[in-house]
Amino acid sequence: MSYAGRLAAIHTGQGITRLLADMRINSEQFILGRDQAVTQFAEVVDVDLALLQRSNMRAMGPDVMFREERVQKTFLVRAADKYCPVCLAEDGAPRAWKQRLDWCFAPVHRCSNHGVFLNRLSTPTRTFQEAAGQLDWEVREAKGQSPAYLHWLEARLWVGATTGLWLDEQSIQQVLDACLMVGSTLIHGHRQPAKKLPPLQQEAAIQAGFDHFVRGPEGVIEALDEIRGNSPARAVQAGPLAHYGLLFDWLDRRSKGYEPGPIRDILRDHIIEHDAVDVGTKVLGVEVRKRRYHSVQSLAETVGINRTRMSRLLQKLNRVPPGATDAESGLLRFEADEIATLVSDFETAVPLSDVPDYIGASLTQMQALYSADLLLPLVPRNSRGAVRNVVFAKRHLDTFLAQFEALPKVDQSQVEDLHSIAYTCQRGGGTTAELVKAIVEGDLSAFRLPDKHGLAAIVLSPSEAVARRAI
Repeated sequence: MSYAGRLAAIHTGQGITRLLADMRINSEQFILGRDQAVTQFAEVVDVDLALLQRSNMRAMGPDVMFREERVQKTFLVRAADKYCPVCLAEDGAPRAWKQRLDWCFAPVHRCSNHGVFLNRLSTPTRTFQEAAGQLDWEVREAKGQSPAYLHWLEARLWVGATTGLWLDEQSIQQVLDACLMVGSTLIHGHRQPAKKLPPLQQEAAIQAGFDHFVRGPEGVIEALDEIRGNSPARAVQAGPLAHYGLLFDWLDRRSKGYEPGPIRDILRDHIIEHDAVDVGTKVLGVEVRKRRYHSVQSLAETVGINRTRMSRLLQKLNRVPPGATDAESGLLRFEADEIATLVSDFETAVPLSDVPDYIGASLTQMQALYSADLLLPLVPRNSRGAVRNVVFAKRHLDTFLAQFEALPKVDQSQVEDLHSIAYTCQRGGGTTAELVKAIVEGDLSAFRLPDKHGLAAIVLSPSEAVARRAI
Protein backbone atom coordinates (compact mmCIF):
# COMPACT_ATOMS: atom_id res chain seq x y z
CA MET A 1 0.00 0.00 0.00
CA SER A 2 2.94 2.34 0.60
CA TYR A 3 4.01 1.94 -3.04
CA ALA A 4 0.43 2.43 -4.23
CA GLY A 5 0.15 5.57 -2.09
CA ARG A 6 3.24 7.09 -3.71
CA LEU A 7 1.98 6.27 -7.21
CA ALA A 8 -1.43 7.75 -6.39
CA ALA A 9 0.15 11.00 -5.13
CA ILE A 10 2.26 11.30 -8.29
CA HIS A 11 -0.37 10.40 -10.91
CA THR A 12 -3.67 11.53 -9.40
CA GLY A 13 -2.83 13.74 -6.45
CA GLN A 14 -5.46 11.77 -4.53
CA GLY A 15 -5.63 8.64 -2.39
CA ILE A 16 -5.21 5.08 -3.57
CA THR A 17 -8.95 4.50 -4.14
CA ARG A 18 -8.98 6.68 -7.31
CA LEU A 19 -5.78 5.09 -8.62
CA LEU A 20 -7.08 1.54 -8.12
CA ALA A 21 -10.38 2.45 -9.76
CA ASP A 22 -8.50 3.70 -12.83
CA MET A 23 -6.66 0.36 -12.92
CA ARG A 24 -9.96 -1.56 -12.65
CA ILE A 25 -8.73 -3.14 -9.39
CA ASN A 26 -11.10 -3.80 -6.50
CA SER A 27 -9.77 -1.46 -3.83
CA GLU A 28 -11.12 -3.55 -0.93
CA GLN A 29 -9.44 -6.70 -2.27
CA PHE A 30 -6.18 -4.81 -2.78
CA ILE A 31 -6.22 -3.30 0.72
CA LEU A 32 -6.86 -6.78 2.17
CA GLY A 33 -3.84 -8.03 0.23
CA ARG A 34 -5.70 -10.58 -1.86
CA ASP A 35 -3.42 -12.39 -4.33
CA GLN A 36 -5.53 -11.66 -7.41
CA ALA A 37 -5.66 -7.91 -6.73
CA VAL A 38 -1.93 -7.72 -5.99
CA THR A 39 -1.10 -9.72 -9.12
CA GLN A 40 -3.26 -7.42 -11.25
CA PHE A 41 -1.59 -4.36 -9.69
CA ALA A 42 1.87 -5.75 -10.51
CA GLU A 43 0.89 -6.30 -14.14
CA VAL A 44 -0.55 -2.80 -14.59
CA VAL A 45 2.41 -0.94 -13.03
CA ASP A 46 4.92 -3.40 -14.57
CA VAL A 47 6.72 -4.30 -11.33
CA ASP A 48 8.11 -7.64 -10.13
CA LEU A 49 5.26 -9.52 -8.40
CA ALA A 50 7.70 -11.37 -6.10
CA LEU A 51 9.01 -8.03 -4.86
CA LEU A 52 5.50 -6.84 -3.98
CA GLN A 53 4.66 -10.13 -2.27
CA ARG A 54 7.65 -9.76 0.06
CA SER A 55 5.93 -6.72 1.58
CA ASN A 56 2.34 -7.89 1.15
CA MET A 57 0.24 -8.54 4.26
CA ARG A 58 -2.83 -10.59 3.44
CA ALA A 59 -5.73 -10.41 5.87
CA MET A 60 -6.97 -13.83 7.01
CA GLY A 61 -9.83 -13.37 9.45
CA PRO A 62 -8.38 -12.11 12.72
CA ASP A 63 -4.82 -12.77 11.53
CA VAL A 64 -2.39 -11.64 8.85
CA MET A 65 -0.43 -13.83 6.45
CA PHE A 66 3.04 -12.45 5.87
CA ARG A 67 5.61 -14.42 3.86
CA GLU A 68 3.88 -17.69 4.73
CA GLU A 69 3.89 -16.79 8.41
CA ARG A 70 0.50 -16.44 10.06
CA VAL A 71 0.67 -13.71 12.70
CA GLN A 72 -1.88 -11.80 14.77
CA LYS A 73 -3.04 -8.45 13.41
CA THR A 74 -2.14 -6.81 16.72
CA PHE A 75 1.46 -7.87 16.09
CA LEU A 76 1.70 -6.80 12.44
CA VAL A 77 -0.27 -3.69 11.45
CA ARG A 78 -1.05 -3.31 7.73
CA ALA A 79 -2.01 0.37 7.94
CA ALA A 80 0.29 3.37 8.37
CA ASP A 81 0.65 3.77 12.12
CA LYS A 82 4.21 4.43 13.41
CA TYR A 83 6.92 6.38 11.65
CA CYS A 84 10.36 7.92 12.03
CA PRO A 85 10.11 11.67 11.36
CA VAL A 86 13.77 11.75 10.26
CA CYS A 87 13.19 9.01 7.68
CA LEU A 88 10.16 10.77 6.22
CA ALA A 89 12.03 14.09 6.15
CA GLU A 90 14.85 12.42 4.21
CA ASP A 91 12.31 11.00 1.74
CA GLY A 92 11.42 14.57 0.76
CA ALA A 93 7.99 15.63 -0.50
CA PRO A 94 4.84 13.79 0.71
CA ARG A 95 4.52 11.91 -2.59
CA ALA A 96 7.89 10.27 -1.79
CA TRP A 97 7.11 9.18 1.76
CA LYS A 98 7.76 5.46 2.25
CA GLN A 99 6.45 3.27 5.00
CA ARG A 100 9.27 1.04 6.27
CA LEU A 101 8.35 -2.58 6.75
CA ASP A 102 9.79 -2.88 10.25
CA TRP A 103 7.56 0.00 11.46
CA CYS A 104 4.58 -2.33 10.99
CA PHE A 105 5.74 -4.69 13.78
CA ALA A 106 4.39 -4.03 17.28
CA PRO A 107 7.75 -4.67 19.07
CA VAL A 108 9.51 -1.94 17.05
CA HIS A 109 9.58 1.35 18.96
CA ARG A 110 12.64 3.11 17.50
CA CYS A 111 14.35 3.70 14.19
CA SER A 112 17.54 1.68 14.22
CA ASN A 113 19.00 3.91 11.47
CA HIS A 114 18.61 7.26 13.25
CA GLY A 115 18.38 6.26 16.92
CA VAL A 116 15.09 8.09 17.49
CA PHE A 117 11.78 6.84 18.85
CA LEU A 118 8.98 6.29 16.37
CA ASN A 119 6.08 8.72 16.48
CA ARG A 120 2.56 7.37 16.26
CA LEU A 121 -0.47 8.60 14.35
CA SER A 122 -3.52 9.29 16.48
CA THR A 123 -5.60 7.45 13.86
CA PRO A 124 -3.91 4.91 11.53
CA THR A 125 -4.42 5.53 7.82
CA ARG A 126 -3.89 3.44 4.70
CA THR A 127 -0.86 5.47 3.61
CA PHE A 128 1.23 8.31 5.02
CA GLN A 129 0.12 10.50 2.12
CA GLU A 130 -3.40 10.34 3.54
CA ALA A 131 -2.08 11.34 7.00
CA ALA A 132 -0.11 14.41 5.94
CA GLY A 133 -1.99 16.72 8.30
CA GLN A 134 -1.57 14.40 11.32
CA LEU A 135 2.19 13.98 11.31
CA ASP A 136 4.16 15.07 14.35
CA TRP A 137 7.67 16.09 13.33
CA GLU A 138 9.11 16.17 16.85
CA VAL A 139 12.31 14.11 17.07
CA ARG A 140 12.79 12.20 20.33
CA GLU A 141 16.29 10.86 20.75
CA ALA A 142 16.59 7.26 21.97
CA LYS A 143 19.43 6.78 24.41
CA GLY A 144 21.80 3.86 24.19
CA GLN A 145 22.52 1.45 21.39
CA SER A 146 19.76 0.03 19.26
CA PRO A 147 18.54 -3.30 20.77
CA ALA A 148 19.99 -6.42 19.19
CA TYR A 149 16.55 -7.85 18.48
CA LEU A 150 15.90 -4.97 16.02
CA HIS A 151 19.02 -5.90 14.04
CA TRP A 152 17.87 -9.54 14.10
CA LEU A 153 14.45 -8.47 12.77
CA GLU A 154 16.02 -6.43 9.98
CA ALA A 155 18.22 -9.36 8.98
CA ARG A 156 15.22 -11.68 9.08
CA LEU A 157 13.22 -9.36 6.82
CA TRP A 158 15.85 -8.61 4.20
CA VAL A 159 18.44 -11.39 4.41
CA GLY A 160 16.27 -14.29 5.51
CA ALA A 161 18.77 -16.31 7.56
CA THR A 162 19.81 -14.92 10.95
CA THR A 163 21.66 -16.62 13.78
CA GLY A 164 20.86 -20.29 13.19
CA LEU A 165 18.07 -22.84 12.82
CA TRP A 166 16.74 -22.30 16.35
CA LEU A 167 15.43 -18.82 15.53
CA ASP A 168 15.01 -19.28 11.78
CA GLU A 169 12.56 -22.18 12.26
CA GLN A 170 10.24 -19.98 14.33
CA SER A 171 8.04 -17.19 13.05
CA ILE A 172 8.94 -13.59 13.82
CA GLN A 173 5.99 -13.30 16.19
CA GLN A 174 6.88 -16.53 18.01
CA VAL A 175 10.39 -15.24 18.70
CA LEU A 176 9.54 -11.68 19.74
CA ASP A 177 6.40 -12.54 21.73
CA ALA A 178 8.32 -15.17 23.70
CA CYS A 179 11.16 -12.70 24.29
CA LEU A 180 8.69 -10.07 25.55
CA MET A 181 6.96 -12.45 27.97
CA VAL A 182 10.20 -13.98 29.28
CA GLY A 183 11.94 -10.62 29.59
CA SER A 184 8.96 -8.91 31.22
CA THR A 185 8.69 -11.66 33.85
CA LEU A 186 12.42 -11.46 34.53
CA ILE A 187 12.47 -7.67 34.91
CA HIS A 188 9.01 -6.71 36.16
CA GLY A 189 7.93 -9.79 38.06
CA HIS A 190 5.23 -12.41 37.76
CA ARG A 191 2.14 -10.20 37.72
CA GLN A 192 2.97 -7.36 35.34
CA PRO A 193 1.05 -7.59 32.02
CA ALA A 194 3.79 -7.29 29.41
CA LYS A 195 1.63 -5.67 26.73
CA LYS A 196 0.71 -2.83 29.13
CA LEU A 197 4.29 -1.74 29.67
CA PRO A 198 5.30 1.64 28.20
CA PRO A 199 7.17 1.34 24.87
CA LEU A 200 10.60 1.96 26.39
CA GLN A 201 10.07 -0.72 29.04
CA GLN A 202 8.66 -3.13 26.44
CA GLU A 203 11.79 -2.64 24.39
CA ALA A 204 14.02 -3.37 27.38
CA ALA A 205 11.94 -6.46 28.25
CA ILE A 206 12.14 -7.85 24.71
CA GLN A 207 15.90 -7.33 24.67
CA ALA A 208 16.29 -9.06 28.06
CA GLY A 209 14.34 -12.04 26.76
CA PHE A 210 16.21 -11.99 23.45
CA ASP A 211 19.56 -12.18 25.26
CA HIS A 212 18.44 -15.55 26.64
CA PHE A 213 16.45 -16.67 23.61
CA VAL A 214 19.25 -16.17 21.10
CA ARG A 215 21.31 -18.82 22.93
CA GLY A 216 18.77 -21.51 22.15
CA PRO A 217 16.81 -23.82 24.47
CA GLU A 218 19.62 -23.73 27.04
CA GLY A 219 19.27 -19.96 27.34
CA VAL A 220 15.50 -20.24 27.70
CA ILE A 221 15.87 -22.86 30.43
CA GLU A 222 18.33 -20.60 32.24
CA ALA A 223 15.74 -17.80 32.13
CA LEU A 224 13.02 -20.13 33.44
CA ASP A 225 15.29 -21.18 36.30
CA GLU A 226 15.72 -17.53 37.22
CA ILE A 227 12.00 -16.81 36.90
CA ARG A 228 11.11 -19.74 39.12
CA GLY A 229 13.80 -18.76 41.62
CA ASN A 230 12.41 -15.21 41.75
CA SER A 231 8.87 -16.40 42.40
CA PRO A 232 7.47 -15.22 45.74
CA ALA A 233 5.47 -18.46 45.97
CA ARG A 234 6.64 -20.64 48.84
CA ALA A 235 3.46 -22.57 49.65
CA VAL A 236 3.60 -26.34 49.23
CA GLN A 237 0.51 -26.30 47.01
CA ALA A 238 1.79 -23.47 44.76
CA GLY A 239 1.24 -24.28 41.10
CA PRO A 240 2.81 -23.21 37.79
CA LEU A 241 0.93 -19.89 37.72
CA ALA A 242 2.54 -18.93 41.03
CA HIS A 243 6.00 -20.09 39.91
CA TYR A 244 6.01 -18.63 36.39
CA GLY A 245 3.41 -15.86 36.60
CA LEU A 246 1.82 -14.39 33.49
CA LEU A 247 4.32 -16.23 31.28
CA PHE A 248 2.50 -19.45 32.19
CA ASP A 249 -0.90 -17.77 31.89
CA TRP A 250 -0.03 -16.58 28.38
CA LEU A 251 0.98 -20.05 27.21
CA ASP A 252 -1.85 -21.78 29.04
CA ARG A 253 -4.86 -19.59 28.27
CA ARG A 254 -4.04 -16.51 26.23
CA SER A 255 -2.37 -18.06 23.20
CA LYS A 256 -5.26 -20.24 22.07
CA GLY A 257 -5.72 -20.14 18.31
CA TYR A 258 -2.08 -19.12 17.97
CA GLU A 259 0.93 -21.40 18.12
CA PRO A 260 3.52 -19.76 20.40
CA GLY A 261 6.35 -22.02 19.28
CA PRO A 262 8.85 -24.18 21.21
CA ILE A 263 8.68 -21.97 24.32
CA ARG A 264 5.52 -23.87 25.34
CA ASP A 265 7.21 -27.28 25.18
CA ILE A 266 10.26 -25.96 27.03
CA LEU A 267 8.13 -24.51 29.82
CA ARG A 268 6.07 -27.72 30.05
CA ASP A 269 9.24 -29.79 30.48
CA HIS A 270 10.51 -27.28 33.04
CA ILE A 271 7.29 -27.60 35.06
CA ILE A 272 7.34 -31.38 34.94
CA GLU A 273 11.01 -31.39 35.92
CA HIS A 274 10.52 -29.13 38.94
CA ASP A 275 7.01 -30.03 40.14
CA ALA A 276 5.62 -33.37 41.23
CA VAL A 277 3.02 -33.59 38.46
CA ASP A 278 0.69 -36.56 38.77
CA VAL A 279 -0.07 -38.91 35.90
CA GLY A 280 -3.15 -37.76 34.00
CA THR A 281 -2.62 -34.08 34.79
CA LYS A 282 -2.69 -31.75 31.80
CA VAL A 283 0.22 -29.33 31.61
CA LEU A 284 -0.08 -26.67 28.90
CA GLY A 285 -2.52 -28.82 26.97
CA VAL A 286 -0.63 -32.11 27.12
CA GLU A 287 -1.52 -34.95 29.48
CA VAL A 288 1.34 -36.29 31.59
CA ARG A 289 1.60 -40.05 31.02
CA LYS A 290 4.50 -40.82 33.35
CA ARG A 291 5.34 -39.30 36.70
CA ARG A 292 8.89 -38.00 36.83
CA TYR A 293 9.01 -36.59 40.35
CA HIS A 294 7.33 -36.99 43.71
CA SER A 295 6.87 -34.39 46.40
CA VAL A 296 6.32 -35.13 50.07
CA GLN A 297 2.64 -34.40 49.47
CA SER A 298 2.28 -36.71 46.46
CA LEU A 299 4.20 -39.46 48.27
CA ALA A 300 1.90 -39.12 51.27
CA GLU A 301 -1.16 -39.32 49.01
CA THR A 302 0.24 -42.32 47.13
CA VAL A 303 1.18 -44.22 50.26
CA GLY A 304 -1.89 -43.12 52.20
CA ILE A 305 -0.38 -41.50 55.27
CA ASN A 306 -0.35 -38.01 56.71
CA ARG A 307 1.99 -35.56 54.95
CA THR A 308 3.60 -34.39 58.20
CA ARG A 309 4.31 -37.97 59.19
CA MET A 310 5.66 -38.70 55.72
CA SER A 311 8.07 -35.78 56.13
CA ARG A 312 9.31 -37.23 59.43
CA LEU A 313 9.67 -40.70 57.90
CA LEU A 314 11.68 -39.30 54.97
CA GLN A 315 13.97 -37.56 57.44
CA LYS A 316 14.66 -40.92 59.07
CA LEU A 317 15.39 -42.33 55.60
CA ASN A 318 17.81 -39.42 54.95
CA ARG A 319 15.64 -38.21 52.06
CA VAL A 320 14.77 -34.95 53.83
CA PRO A 321 17.33 -32.87 55.77
CA PRO A 322 17.02 -33.42 59.54
CA GLY A 323 15.03 -30.69 61.22
CA ALA A 324 13.48 -29.42 57.98
CA THR A 325 10.21 -27.59 58.55
CA ASP A 326 7.00 -28.79 56.98
CA ALA A 327 7.16 -25.96 54.44
CA GLU A 328 10.82 -26.67 53.59
CA SER A 329 10.26 -30.38 53.08
CA GLY A 330 7.18 -29.62 51.01
CA LEU A 331 9.33 -27.89 48.40
CA LEU A 332 11.59 -30.89 47.87
CA ARG A 333 11.15 -33.28 44.98
CA PHE A 334 12.32 -36.86 44.44
CA GLU A 335 13.04 -38.81 41.27
CA ALA A 336 9.95 -40.98 40.76
CA ASP A 337 11.93 -43.92 39.36
CA GLU A 338 14.47 -43.68 42.15
CA ILE A 339 11.88 -43.55 44.90
CA ALA A 340 9.53 -46.08 43.25
CA THR A 341 10.97 -48.84 45.43
CA LEU A 342 10.18 -46.88 48.58
CA VAL A 343 6.64 -46.24 47.35
CA SER A 344 6.19 -49.91 46.52
CA ASP A 345 7.58 -50.91 49.92
CA PHE A 346 5.08 -48.68 51.70
CA GLU A 347 2.17 -49.86 49.56
CA THR A 348 2.96 -53.56 50.23
CA ALA A 349 4.30 -53.12 53.76
CA VAL A 350 3.65 -55.84 56.33
CA PRO A 351 2.57 -54.57 59.78
CA LEU A 352 4.57 -55.71 62.81
CA SER A 353 1.66 -57.82 64.05
CA ASP A 354 1.55 -59.82 60.79
CA VAL A 355 5.26 -60.49 60.51
CA PRO A 356 5.31 -63.71 62.65
CA ASP A 357 2.86 -65.46 60.32
CA TYR A 358 4.61 -64.08 57.24
CA ILE A 359 8.01 -65.54 58.23
CA GLY A 360 6.63 -68.70 59.87
CA ALA A 361 7.81 -67.79 63.36
CA SER A 362 6.35 -67.30 66.80
CA LEU A 363 5.88 -63.81 68.19
CA THR A 364 8.81 -64.34 70.54
CA GLN A 365 11.08 -65.50 67.72
CA MET A 366 10.11 -62.57 65.54
CA GLN A 367 10.77 -60.10 68.36
CA ALA A 368 14.17 -61.68 68.95
CA LEU A 369 15.09 -61.30 65.27
CA TYR A 370 13.79 -57.73 65.28
CA SER A 371 15.85 -56.84 68.37
CA ALA A 372 18.97 -58.35 66.80
CA ASP A 373 18.45 -56.29 63.61
CA LEU A 374 18.06 -59.39 61.51
CA LEU A 375 14.63 -58.05 60.57
CA LEU A 376 14.83 -54.38 59.63
CA PRO A 377 11.76 -52.12 59.67
CA LEU A 378 10.97 -50.01 56.65
CA VAL A 379 11.70 -46.85 58.62
CA PRO A 380 14.86 -47.24 60.74
CA ARG A 381 14.51 -46.69 64.47
CA ASN A 382 17.18 -44.91 66.45
CA SER A 383 15.63 -45.37 69.88
CA ARG A 384 12.84 -47.25 71.56
CA GLY A 385 9.48 -45.87 70.45
CA ALA A 386 11.09 -43.68 67.79
CA VAL A 387 8.82 -45.16 65.09
CA ARG A 388 5.14 -45.72 65.61
CA ASN A 389 3.14 -48.23 63.56
CA VAL A 390 6.25 -50.23 62.67
CA VAL A 391 6.02 -51.89 59.26
CA PHE A 392 8.36 -54.06 57.26
CA ALA A 393 8.99 -54.04 53.54
CA LYS A 394 7.60 -57.18 51.95
CA ARG A 395 10.64 -57.13 49.69
CA HIS A 396 12.93 -57.24 52.72
CA LEU A 397 10.99 -60.11 54.35
CA ASP A 398 11.02 -62.08 51.10
CA THR A 399 14.79 -61.63 50.85
CA PHE A 400 15.10 -62.85 54.44
CA LEU A 401 12.99 -65.96 53.70
CA ALA A 402 14.81 -66.69 50.44
CA GLN A 403 17.91 -67.58 52.45
CA PHE A 404 16.04 -70.51 54.00
CA GLU A 405 14.37 -71.55 50.75
CA ALA A 406 17.89 -72.30 49.52
CA LEU A 407 18.49 -74.85 52.31
CA PRO A 408 18.47 -78.52 51.29
CA LYS A 409 15.32 -80.52 51.91
CA VAL A 410 15.51 -82.80 54.90
CA ASP A 411 16.36 -86.44 54.33
CA GLN A 412 13.79 -88.76 55.91
CA SER A 413 16.59 -90.81 57.43
CA GLN A 414 17.73 -87.74 59.39
CA VAL A 415 14.38 -86.56 60.73
CA GLU A 416 14.81 -88.16 64.18
CA ASP A 417 18.08 -86.32 64.81
CA LEU A 418 16.86 -82.92 63.59
CA HIS A 419 14.64 -80.52 65.50
CA SER A 420 13.16 -77.03 65.23
CA ILE A 421 14.94 -73.83 66.18
CA ALA A 422 12.77 -73.49 69.30
CA TYR A 423 13.67 -77.00 70.50
CA THR A 424 17.38 -76.36 69.81
CA CYS A 425 17.22 -73.13 71.86
CA GLN A 426 15.68 -75.06 74.77
CA ARG A 427 18.53 -77.58 74.63
CA GLY A 428 21.17 -74.87 75.00
CA GLY A 429 22.03 -74.46 71.33
CA GLY A 430 21.81 -70.66 71.57
CA THR A 431 19.27 -67.91 71.06
CA THR A 432 16.97 -67.69 68.06
CA ALA A 433 18.99 -64.80 66.68
CA GLU A 434 22.30 -66.65 67.15
CA LEU A 435 21.02 -69.79 65.41
CA VAL A 436 19.48 -67.91 62.48
CA LYS A 437 22.62 -65.85 61.98
CA ALA A 438 24.83 -68.99 62.09
CA ILE A 439 22.57 -70.75 59.56
CA VAL A 440 22.55 -67.76 57.21
CA GLU A 441 26.32 -67.39 57.38
CA GLY A 442 26.82 -71.10 56.71
CA ASP A 443 28.39 -71.83 60.10
CA LEU A 444 25.64 -74.24 61.13
CA SER A 445 24.05 -77.01 59.05
CA ALA A 446 20.29 -76.81 58.66
CA PHE A 447 17.60 -78.37 56.50
CA ARG A 448 14.15 -77.45 55.26
CA LEU A 449 10.86 -79.29 55.78
CA PRO A 450 8.99 -79.18 52.42
CA ASP A 451 5.50 -78.86 53.92
CA LYS A 452 6.23 -75.73 56.01
CA HIS A 453 7.63 -72.24 55.37
CA GLY A 454 9.94 -69.75 56.99
CA LEU A 455 11.47 -70.47 60.38
CA ALA A 456 8.88 -73.20 61.00
CA ALA A 457 10.41 -75.19 58.13
CA ILE A 458 13.97 -75.11 59.53
CA VAL A 459 15.32 -78.14 61.36
CA LEU A 460 18.84 -78.70 62.65
CA SER A 461 20.86 -80.86 65.00
CA PRO A 462 20.71 -79.58 68.61
CA SER A 463 23.90 -81.45 69.48
CA GLU A 464 25.76 -79.75 66.63
CA ALA A 465 24.49 -76.36 67.76
CA VAL A 466 25.54 -77.02 71.38
CA ALA A 467 28.97 -78.22 70.24
CA ARG A 468 29.46 -75.17 68.06
CA ARG A 469 28.59 -72.89 70.95
CA ALA A 470 31.10 -74.59 73.22
CA ILE A 471 34.01 -73.87 70.90
